[in-house]
Amino acid sequence: MNKFKMILLIIVVVVLVDFAWENIALPPPKLKLFTFTLGQIPTFLLAYIGLALGWVVGWVGHALRVRKKRRQAEAAQALSQEQQTQKSQPGQEAS
Repeated sequence: MNKFKMILLIIVVVVLVDFAWENIALPPPKLKLFTFTLGQIPTFLLAYIGLALGWVVGWVGHALRVRKKRRQAEAAQALSQEQQTQKSQPGQEAS
């Protein structure tokens, strides 16, 4: 399995390098938002920045979901323990 991961990593790196090489334009195109020129950035860097931002947003979303599930599990466990302690205390009846 380790060799498979290494081969996959090499393929991904080759594809990323080829993408960068094929999308270098001199001079780089202007990056515009509405009528404002924000600067010049090579196309491949724009794509890589988009990929990185997507990865970060996905990672944060996953971390928040795991955190929420962990809190729900802790709350359920605390409720279960509370119910068990109430059952184990003899002599207490509802009036």
